[in-house]
Amino acid sequence: MKIATFGLSIDPGKYKYSCEWFEKLVKKFSPKKLSPYTIEFIGEDFAKADAIVFDANKKLDFVFLDLEKIENRLTRISDDKEKKFLEKIQGLLEAENLLCDQNFTEEEKNFLKSLSPLTYKPCVGKTELGDMNVLIDEVLKKSGMMLFYTAGEKEVHAWELKAGSTILEAAGKIHTDLARGFIKGEVISCKDLDSFHNFAEARARGFAKNVDRDYVMEEGSIIEIKFSV
Repeated sequence: MKIATFGLSIDPGKYKYSCEWFEKLVKKFSPKKLSPYTIEFIGEDFAKADAIVFDANKKLDFVFLDLEKIENRLTRISDDKEKKFLEKIQGLLEAENLLCDQNFTEEEKNFLKSLSPLTYKPCVGKTELGDMNVLIDEVLKKSGMMLFYTAGEKEVHAWELKAGSTILEAAGKIHTDLARGFIKGEVISCKDLDSFHNFAEARARGFAKNVDRDYVMEEGSIIEIKFSV
C-alpha cells in the first residue's frame, strides 16, 4: 500500500508493520525467510496513493485542494445533473467533510472515481503521529483492508486483502496458480496460536477447518491452499 501525506513529517520510504500475530508465527516456526506487511509513504504524490494521512489541524487546507478542483469544474460544465452533484460535493467539502466518510449511490461513486478527489481516497487525520504501527493499523481499517498469513519453516508471510474477500481471492494474492487450480483451503485463526505447538496439533485438536472457494476470509487467518494445475 502506498500512503501519501499532507502536513505531516514522515520520511518517504518503506515501513514494516510490526504485528503481534506475525511475531507469534515467527516465534513458532523460526522460518528461514520473513515477509512482514510493508507500506510505503510517498510524500505528497497523491495521484499514486492508495490512502492519505493528513495533519488534522490542517484539515481545511487539505479539503481545500478538492474544493478548488470542484469549483473550477463547476465553471466549465453545462450538464444539470452533473452540476447538481458537484454542488452537493461542494457543500460537503465546505463543511469540512471528507468524501470517503459519506454515503453515495453507485452512479455517484462511478462519477467520483472518474473525478478522483483526494478526500474520496481513504483518509486518516492525525494531530500527532505517535506509534507508526497504530497509524498503519488505522489506515488499513479506513481502507477496508485486512491481513492474512501463510506460515511454515520456509517463510512467514503477511498478505493484504480487501475485507469481505473469499479464500479464492486470497489464494490469488499469493499466486495465480493457487486460485486457478484451487481445490480446498485450510484455515486456522491467529487467535488460537497459543493453543497448539504446530499445525499437526492444530488439526488434531480441531483448530483447523477445511473450506471451499466461497469461504469469506476473516482478519488474522492463516491459510494453506490445496491446488492442482
